[in-house]
Parts: sequence; C-alpha cells; structure tokens
Amino acid sequence: MRSWYTPQELAGLPSMPGTVQGIRKVAQRECWEGQRRLGSKAIEYAFAVLPKETQAALIAAAVANSTPEILADTHVLISGRDVENASRLSDAQSSVMTARLAFVREIERMSKVVSQNRAILTLVALAKTGDLSPYLNDRVIRANDRKTEDRTLSERTLKRWLADYRAHGETGLAPARRQKDMSVPAWAAEFLKHYQRPQKPSVEAAYEKFKQLHQDIQASVCPSIHAVRRWLKKLSPSVRERGRMGPHELNALKAYNRRQADVLWPNDVWVADGHTFDAEVINPLTGQIFRPEITMVIDWATRRIVGFSVNLAESTLATLDTLRDGVSRCGMYKIFYVDNGSGFDNATVYEVNDRLGGTITHSLPYNSQARGVIERPHKTILVRLAKSFDSYIGADMDKEAATKTHKLSRKQLALGIAPTVVPEFAVFFSDLQQALDEYNRRPHRGLPKFRDLQTMRKRHQSPMEAWKSAEVEGWEPLLADPRIVESLTRPQVERTVHRCQVLWNTGTYFLKDLDGFHGEQVRVAYDFRDASRVWIHSQDGDLLGEALLDGNASPAMPKTMLEKASEKRERGQLSRLVKKAKTITGQDVEMHVIGSASSPYDLPLEQLAEAQRFAQLSAPQAPTFELPTDPTARYRLWNQLDARLTSGESLNPEETQWHSRYPQHPDFMSIRQMFEFAKQASA
Repeated sequence: MRSWYTPQELAGLPSMPGTVQGIRKVAQRECWEGQRRLGSKAIEYAFAVLPKETQAALIAAAVANSTPEILADTHVLISGRDVENASRLSDAQSSVMTARLAFVREIERMSKVVSQNRAILTLVALAKTGDLSPYLNDRVIRANDRKTEDRTLSERTLKRWLADYRAHGETGLAPARRQKDMSVPAWAAEFLKHYQRPQKPSVEAAYEKFKQLHQDIQASVCPSIHAVRRWLKKLSPSVRERGRMGPHELNALKAYNRRQADVLWPNDVWVADGHTFDAEVINPLTGQIFRPEITMVIDWATRRIVGFSVNLAESTLATLDTLRDGVSRCGMYKIFYVDNGSGFDNATVYEVNDRLGGTITHSLPYNSQARGVIERPHKTILVRLAKSFDSYIGADMDKEAATKTHKLSRKQLALGIAPTVVPEFAVFFSDLQQALDEYNRRPHRGLPKFRDLQTMRKRHQSPMEAWKSAEVEGWEPLLADPRIVESLTRPQVERTVHRCQVLWNTGTYFLKDLDGFHGEQVRVAYDFRDASRVWIHSQDGDLLGEALLDGNASPAMPKTMLEKASEKRERGQLSRLVKKAKTITGQDVEMHVIGSASSPYDLPLEQLAEAQRFAQLSAPQAPTFELPTDPTARYRLWNQLDARLTSGESLNPEETQWHSRYPQHPDFMSIRQMFEFAKQASA
C-alpha cells in the first residue's frame, strides 16, 4: 500500500471522475492535500483525503495483487525462543502457522495507510467474494484448520490471530497439538496379568483369558479387543514387553551409552568372559564327548586377545589359568573387568588379584552389553571356529544334520571307535590357537585407520599393530614378578604315582623326587600350551617339582656300541666282496673306499659359524625395494620401473606389485597432469 497516488492512477475508480482533468478540478475544489512527485512535474494526492469508496478500491487492488515476495519483504525476525519452539512443531502445526502468518503480515502492511480495523474488514469482505490474491486465497482453508465445508475469514478470527502473534510470536499462531490420552484404564492392570507373561501370549489369547476370568465386568465397561490394541500401542516397548522378556532381553530395547577407549593405553583395562564352545570335542581326560568352556581376556585399548584358557566349565581354575597366561606373555594389567559369575566373583580370584597388584571390578547383573568388547569376539572367533567342525550344534545348525551327527558319534563311542565327526582335543586346541592369532593380526574396525604402505589405501589397524604402535609411542608393559606368576594355580587332576612316573593325556612324565610317593595320589597341574612338562603337587598343595615328558627314557643301546657294531659289519661285507671278486677274476683284487664329502654339520661349531659368516659377507646382497617419502620422487620411480618393464627387463615381486597399484593412487594423476602441463608450457 502507498500513501500517495497520481491522477492517472485514480482516474476511473469508484467516486472518481474518468479523466485526469476532472480529478484535478475536484482536487482544487475540495482542497486535497497534494505534492509534486520526486523527479517529475506530476502532482500526487494523499490517500487519506480520497473518498471512502476510492480508498476501498485501492485497498482491494493492493490485496488482490499481493504476492509471496511482497509478503516476504515485510517479514521480521522473531526471538531466539520462538525459533526454538517453532522447530519443535509438527508438519501440520507448521503449515497452519505459516498460513495464518500470511494474513497477519498483510494486515500489518495495510495498516500503514489505513486503520487496522479497516484492513481486517477489507480482508474479510474480499475473502467472502473470492477476490483475494491467489497466494492468500489458497491459505484461507489451511489457516482455519477445520473440517467444515464453509471455511472463510471473520473479523473475530483475524483479530485473535493478530493478538496471538503479538503476544507469543509466530508460534502463537500454531494450533495446539492434540496429546495422546495416556491415562491408564481401569481394566489395564487385570489385562496385563494375562498379557505380560514369559510365554509371550498373543493379544487375542490374553484377551480371551481376560474375558473368561472376569465375567462380572459389565458390557459397557469391558473394552473391545480394538480398544486393547490401541492402548497397547501407546505404551513404550520396554514397558509393554516387561514380564514377556527378562531384564537381560529388555536391555536391547533401552537406550545405551557407547564407551570410547581412545584415552586407554594397552593393559589399562582387561575384559574377561567365558563361552561354552558350540561344537563337541573329545575330552582328553575321560575320552568322552563334551563341550569345552573357553575363557578369554581382551585388552580394551588394542582389542588384542592377551590370554585364554580351556576347561570343563567357567571355574576359578580357568580364570587363574587365563590370568597367568596373559600376565606372563603381555605384562601386568591395571583393571580386570568381569561379570558376576562364580568363576570371577570368589575369594581365590580376589587373592590372586591382590598379589598381582591389580584392581578387579564387576559389571551390573544382566548387563552383558557393558562388556560388548569381549562379547563380540565370541561370535567373531569362537562361533566361526565351531562352524568349521562337523560336530557344530549351534542354534542355526540344521536339526536333521545335527541329529545324524549326534547318533553317529555316540554309536562309534559305544563300539569303542574314535568318533570320526568329533575332533580330538589336540586338533581343536591347535585350531583355537590359530584362530586367536589370526584375529590379533586381522584389521579391527574398532581401531583407528592408517594408510597401508603396501596397498597405499587406508584401513583399520589390527590389534597387534595397535599394540606395536603404542610401544613406538613410548609405552612399555609393566612386568609382574615371575615368582608370583609361576605360583599361580593351574588346572589340576589327580593321578597315582607308579615308580616316579605319572600318566596324563597319553604321556608319561617322570620326576625323581617322587620316589617316596609310589602308589600314592598326587595332584598334577598341566598346561595345554606346553605338553613337555607337568607340575606335581602333594595332596596338601606343596609343589614337589616339574615332571618331564619321557624324563627317564634313554636309547636302547649306547651310541658308541651301535657305531662299533656298524663298522664291524661294514668290514665283513667288504671282505666278502674281495673274496667274491677274486673268485670271479682268478686274480688278487684290491679295493679302495673313496670317502664322500663331509657334511658341513660334521664340522666343529666354531668353524661352521665362521663359514656361515663368511658366506653372508661374500654373497651379493639383493637390493631392497624402498618407497621414497616424496610424492614427486615416487612418480619418478614409477616412470623408471615402467621404462624397465617396457624395455623387457623383469621386476621383482615387490616392484611389480607397487608398479601395478600406484596408478590408482590420487597422487599419481595429479603429479602426471602437473608434469604434462609443465612440458606443454616449455614447448
């Protein structure tokens, strides 16, 4: 809306003459307020002095010609609080608020030249006749936010919108959001008794049981099954499934916190847990079929498996054996993080932890997610390994194949035959060690990324690379006292001493100090990783010594006696050959024995070492392939290798691999373009 109009713009409007001269005569006669238009000789007259009919026509024309761009020009900033509230509105609320805001802006724009009440009445009249601009006309229905057919503007409605906007900003124009009725109906408690059960009945089954046991409920009060379904949808999953799922399963429906190990160093936190192997193995102690219990310890910072143990169950001995394995190979830990199982939460483990100087802490009950860093390797390592055996009995194993394997293994065992589908313990233990070693050397997505110099691509570090990286940065493991580590309890079995010998796992172990224990029971401590020895303890726990495998075995005959017998036999055979040759030729025959070249291993150790050192010094050293650190130097090296390859010269495997992969690197194309551009510029 403008405040001044020229005679050309007023000609022909209601209550106005049709010509410019007529308008000028009326203005002179009625003494209209006028002024000369800036930059022109034309006279323009004030909007306020014009007749009411003319003013109404000008207002209607301005409203009919209003556009979104004009409305956008009149938009003002709202407070930060209103912006924050507007961002929380739903799509429907935001749409209604924007439609109403368009009319508020139009009233503000018109109020600059006419009164607010007249601007409102003008909009109401134009809305009833349909003479609003297309932009405003499309927003009348949405701004009313009603489902009735007659949806137009009224004076009271526009005044209410204007007052709400001035009081609360643009969010005051948004309709109130209809909230869900979260009140608990009277029948809810009784129905949940039938629905929230561990058998997980369906809604229909729980509803039928609910109606049968509550026949006294009036028909008007008893809900329909549709009302029950609608009310159940209002509940959150954790509330709805309570009783149908245990505390452990309910954790999968709740929020959780992700723990970051960026600030940890190796050996800061060890996490341990036991896992029952999902495949059957031959028990080395009894020869029967069983499922071993594997206890693993992982370093949280590097994800490295630092120790493991195999036992019949998650017992205290398995925990101590795992600790001894980890501490002896990787150093001392600071915090030992475990669950509340009987294998970890006992006085023996606490005493050993105090001797080592660490701190033990337990996770909350039914909260295995807190130890996800060790739960995940169970699936990555152990479940994958179990699936490689024919005796796998996991949940996803085919039932028919599992039943067939089970019957065959038991039948063979009953007949005294070694089961062909169940691996021996030695095979299982060897595969387990290999699987753990492969895991420690495989990239882990929970570790930082770096650029691999061989492939020139970024990848995650492996646990061993993360461990070595910490050592490069100056970290050193804290070693525990070897005497304490050696004294940690190992898994033990009872055996009977027979002439200073004990039998275990098909091996015979000898200890001279058992001379006085013939026929008595002793405790044999063993380590599956070292089958060359066992540790003998008395029934009171005293260490008697280390018994060695075949410690009392010796050759059937002394070596010197065998050598003399061999030389005597050779001389006899040569004598018989000479006699036979004399018989054939009729002449005396002399036989000479030409000695073979002596083996280098027959030389003294000093001479053999000197010869090896001389061979290393005199042998030509094969050139090693090293990559330059400068990208330009790497590009030049590639050109040299390419020229050698083009000329027919062969490259070594490392040069060939890098020559084929380097063109895929981004530096290659950028440096090549740079060299080509420089060549063109010089030409």
